[in-house]
Amino acid sequence: MLRLVCSVGLLLSMSTFVFAEEPKLNQPPQGFKALFNGKDLSGWKGLVANPKARAEMSKEKLAEEQAKADESMNAHWSVEDGVLVFDGKGQSICTAKDYADFEMYVDFKIKEAGDSGIYLRGSPQVQIWDPSNKGPNPKGVGSGGLYNNQKNPSEPIANADNAVGEWNTFFIRMVDDRVTVKLNGKLVVDDVVLENYWERDKPIYRTGQIELQNHGNTLYFRNIYIRELVTPEQLEKLEKAMPDKARVEPKKPENVLVFIRYDGFRHSSIPVGAVATKMLGEHTGAYSARITNDLTMLQPEVLNQYDSMVMVNTTGEWIKPRDEDIQKLAAAGKQMTKEEAEQIFKKSLLDFVSNGKGLVGFHAASDANYKWPEFGKMVGGYFHGHPWHENVGIKVDDPDHPLMAAFGGENFSIVDEIYQFRDPYSRQALHVLLSLDVENTNMKKGGIHRTDGDFAVSWVRGWGKGRVFYSSLGHREEIYWNPQILKFYLDGIQFSLGDLDGPTAPSASETAQK
Repeated sequence: MLRLVCSVGLLLSMSTFVFAEEPKLNQPPQGFKALFNGKDLSGWKGLVANPKARAEMSKEKLAEEQAKADESMNAHWSVEDGVLVFDGKGQSICTAKDYADFEMYVDFKIKEAGDSGIYLRGSPQVQIWDPSNKGPNPKGVGSGGLYNNQKNPSEPIANADNAVGEWNTFFIRMVDDRVTVKLNGKLVVDDVVLENYWERDKPIYRTGQIELQNHGNTLYFRNIYIRELVTPEQLEKLEKAMPDKARVEPKKPENVLVFIRYDGFRHSSIPVGAVATKMLGEHTGAYSARITNDLTMLQPEVLNQYDSMVMVNTTGEWIKPRDEDIQKLAAAGKQMTKEEAEQIFKKSLLDFVSNGKGLVGFHAASDANYKWPEFGKMVGGYFHGHPWHENVGIKVDDPDHPLMAAFGGENFSIVDEIYQFRDPYSRQALHVLLSLDVENTNMKKGGIHRTDGDFAVSWVRGWGKGRVFYSSLGHREEIYWNPQILKFYLDGIQFSLGDLDGPTAPSASETAQK
């Protein structure tokens, strides 16, 4: 009887496995939206020329050409059983709206000697083709490369294509001018600059359409999903809020690493804060910046190419290497365990700051690396709850400090998620710039742990020969297009770079002296 019961149970489990329902077509994963609904061509339009040519057309001419392109799209692109099919006889198509920074998935399938691609912000292209050295691909290079690059890498670092006639899946991330591509789960393009094909002397357009390229072959697409990281509308707000100039001239050309790695909770404001940080440098000439979530950039020979590191909502135990980090190190000829890599990264960052470089943290940069005590000391404290996410009063603790110029030395109010801190936070170690104005804040909230009324919001400190600036403001996207906060954050970054001087003596010792 026992054998019979086990056999029946095995058969049931096998039948469950065999007949399990496959994921539904064109149903986006959490956080993503479908660009293709699996039913019709809603959200798509025929492609008219290229971005430069379209910009030079009159409204009337553009409308005329768009009507022709839409007619071609409807004649040669169709939907069959939830799949977007191109018959090989018409033109490319594109999204009806523009995108800035995004992550996307797209499934594709081609026939023998097939050739296509995904244009990002209207520029070619993430390559799709037959990897068997047929047709336009005599080298037999795999799909996924940034085919039209000239100065930056154009070929994929691995061939990850499935056999021709089978479905493939791209994951594409575009942040600022850099593109990362995974094909069928394997990294093929690693944070490479996408060049402007249409105007080689200019960087890639900051916004633009996503296009499915025609190259005269039958093509198949499905499961096209997108998650916008920074929208064109947000970019416009950032542009309008940028300060005209830096408070002080940089002493030398400065390079800033904008670090956005997180582990666990993901703040939706991370991409906006990162782009805002990069734009602050570009608009004012204060520094050049690169945005990354690559932990291997904390290798000392890489990190030391920068003058300061800005951590934008870097939540969780992000210092812990992942499999992909170890694989990347191994590909560069550095074989090591996760434990060995972690120790290298930790020492590298501590040495980076103590030897005279800068460190900046926004918001959740203090909600991180709780098992690494030196990190908590260097940043200045660990997150201990956020009772407030509402309009609060902010007190300027040191009105005469150069970093307080953005506020004119005056207290102010703001809507954001406000932290409280636990050890190693102490005014005996930090020079506090801003704190919660308890007289103008609801102090009857639940979850208030501190009993001393000391709710710091921003501070600076020295760390060896280096400088640390931290502010807990920055949970909400709109913080990064607040002109006053942008000036404050620019000053903080310039302080970390050593271009803007300011006292770092602990606030408690100053109080004692008074």
